[in-house]
Amino acid sequence: MNDNALLEDVKRRLVTSIPILRTPLTVQILMIRQTHDYTILRTEETKELNVAVTPTSISDPTQRARVVFLASKQKAPETREFAAMIKEYYRLYKLESEAERAILECEIKDKLCRACPRCTLFGAVVTEQKSPIWKQRWNIKHRIEYSSAFSIEPYDMISENVTFNAVTESTQLTEQALGVTENVAPLANFPSIVSLNSPTWEELVLVIKNILRCKSYGAEGRTKGDTVNYITGLIFANEEVLTPLEYVLELSVPEIGDDLVQATYDIARKYGKMATFQEALRILSPEEVESFVDYVQELQPGREFVAKAFKDSLDFGKQIDELAKG
Repeated sequence: MNDNALLEDVKRRLVTSIPILRTPLTVQILMIRQTHDYTILRTEETKELNVAVTPTSISDPTQRARVVFLASKQKAPETREFAAMIKEYYRLYKLESEAERAILECEIKDKLCRACPRCTLFGAVVTEQKSPIWKQRWNIKHRIEYSSAFSIEPYDMISENVTFNAVTESTQLTEQALGVTENVAPLANFPSIVSLNSPTWEELVLVIKNILRCKSYGAEGRTKGDTVNYITGLIFANEEVLTPLEYVLELSVPEIGDDLVQATYDIARKYGKMATFQEALRILSPEEVESFVDYVQELQPGREFVAKAFKDSLDFGKQIDELAKG
């Protein structure tokens, strides 16, 4: 399939506008999140890494401890990056709308505008409504879903304690050690999946571009946490075909080769055979994944593209507002 045919096939499988009610349409973006610096993946005050015990692989039930990249730790930086990205496009093209002030002042988490692509994709819960456009309080359910990812490597292979010291400013002498943090070492790999429900073409493109551009995760991001996302597969279906746990267990089989895109395709086809709606299933081949990701990466969204994304969100908000008014 040539590039134009591939693009048309993908667009045909997406919605043309944001639906009021979620449809079965699901797009799963498969990727490997690889640390390129020391990274702190924790949520507890004990300052220990999040760890889970799983089987060694899909064919080996022996227990193995793995570091967990919690879904919340993936979503938080990506929703912030997405918000910053679409605002920059809004300013770049000097777009105008009746919700302009609300859009430019949209802020996570207590000042959400409910009129921009971030709100209509990641969801928006409003506790206090001050917008002059919509007087009633109503919320938007998310259409992007994250799941916790598990490291391919065992916990003991990628966990490393790092000591940090205090330095006296005037003398530049190192005083006593302040403490120790437990870090994930560089080049740790986390197979991950982001699922979109009922996305438009513009939303799919913006989400993929956002995933590729987001490179800081975990705690203490000012000094560490560099992570690169490599997209390895795309699944179009009427359901979620694969979970990150299944994904990592399949990739942990010793026979898996070095070509993770091909391995991902083989895994997706295996689990695709168990999909409930076979007629809606479309798994991009390794060549198609490479071609599509290259296209999205090189695409520079023009004014018309960005305006369509914002118009879709604003129109969706208006429809919900009308329904809320009864």
